[in-house]
Amino acid sequence: MKIDIRNILETYLSSNRGGEANPVCMDEENEYRPMVEITNFLARHSLSVNPKNFEQVWEYMFGTNSDLKADLDRLSAASELNDQSALEIYNKYFDLGLDERIEKIFRDAIEQIRNTKQMIATGNDIAIKHENSLIEQADSIRGNKGGIDDAIQKLLDLSRLMVESTRENREQITQTNEKLAQLQNDLEVARNEADHDKLTRLPNRWKFDRDLTAAFQRQQDEQKPFVLAFADVDHFKRINDTFGHECGDRILRLIANELSFLSDHGCTISRYGGEEFAILAGGRDVDQIFQKIDECRARMASKSLVDVESGRPIGSVTFSVGMAESSSSDTKQSLLRKADVALYNAKSGGRNAICQYSADLEDRKGVAG
Repeated sequence: MKIDIRNILETYLSSNRGGEANPVCMDEENEYRPMVEITNFLARHSLSVNPKNFEQVWEYMFGTNSDLKADLDRLSAASELNDQSALEIYNKYFDLGLDERIEKIFRDAIEQIRNTKQMIATGNDIAIKHENSLIEQADSIRGNKGGIDDAIQKLLDLSRLMVESTRENREQITQTNEKLAQLQNDLEVARNEADHDKLTRLPNRWKFDRDLTAAFQRQQDEQKPFVLAFADVDHFKRINDTFGHECGDRILRLIANELSFLSDHGCTISRYGGEEFAILAGGRDVDQIFQKIDECRARMASKSLVDVESGRPIGSVTFSVGMAESSSSDTKQSLLRKADVALYNAKSGGRNAICQYSADLEDRKGVAG
């Protein structure tokens, strides 16, 4: 038996959920897990073993971020991939605001693995010592050296010691697995928080970027387009200036809750930044998606709001939407621009509207805000 650091890291430090936890030990014959590919990559490029390098190499090997893969391939081909350039790639594609708890969880997991490795090594030494003593006693019986009864009693005593040490070893492994399982749960909680906007509890920009990459991958695999839409609160600065930022925050939460109803229709809602929200939708006809988003817009516009702090009427708060359907020739940048052009035209056309991208929108001019 050996300690399988790769297996533990994969089970307890990856973002995969729902699988049964692998044991701390595994047989030498077991096949390599994905973690060995990551560690080999790190060693091949002389990269340090740290959470940031693990995360981006995991994404490189098993994720869907084609831009990250291209950047790492470019650096690798030029022999310029090192800790410094890897950190720059990480800062480009991953959230810099990850909770420090993730770093602590990583260190705690490594410490648990080291302790377990030492414990197993000690247990193996004890087992080998008892095994050699048993062999000696068995040889003594076969050679009729000494009294048979005395030799059998020694065999029984040694066997009991082996059972006791094995039981203690097993209990320690069980305790370690329990501690690692708790670390896995802590890591999942921390990562979930890192993926979500604290104000609205919607997925944040970082998570949206990954979802958009995954949507393009599904389009490539299934040959089915999807829809990207931007929803932007109308006259939000005026609301903040008039009623204060706390009122503005409450309105953002209200709109986030309203947009969340779209998730029942196959849409993924994210807070893109500020007063802007992003909507990804697939598996439905574009006209159906347009209708559902427009119904959500109209529902919000029909509300008459009051500032709970001052009691002053706010009136109707609306948002405008620009949406675009992906094509096989689109990149992330081109699709984002199409949705942005559509949003610009919804704003310049009077706001509280939804506009679907078409090529003729490119030449239109207007004033948006």
